[in-house]
Amino acid sequence: MKAANYLNIISGQLQPYIAFVFPTGNGIFQQDNAPCHKAQIVFVWFEEHTDEFHLLSWPPNSPDLNPMEHIWDVIERQLIAQTPPYPNISTLRDRCSDIWCNLSPVMYQKLVASMPRRVAAVLKAKGVAKRY
Repeated sequence: MKAANYLNIISGQLQPYIAFVFPTGNGIFQQDNAPCHKAQIVFVWFEEHTDEFHLLSWPPNSPDLNPMEHIWDVIERQLIAQTPPYPNISTLRDRCSDIWCNLSPVMYQKLVASMPRRVAAVLKAKGVAKRY
């Protein structure tokens, strides 16, 4: 993804969402170190919006603690378990959307509950990647 496209998404989708959910400006946003996330225009945009929410800093070679990666993995496994290949991108998009909308709230709760254990494991390993 190009930085300009990412900037359009965060300004058009993230900013209104954060403003709605965290009207007092105490929201936190996490992104990884994808090239579009580190682009200067994106950095400047986040600097201009520091009063609206906090951008969580993420070290460049950090172990992957992002719970979203687990969710992507669940979606990918469900896609593979079905009947790929999908005949076209529209069908694939629709199937991803169906899976996303039907993910169990329990899964999210388990992911959140696992974070202290994951962080403790990374701290104990002094930042070296671990299996959680």
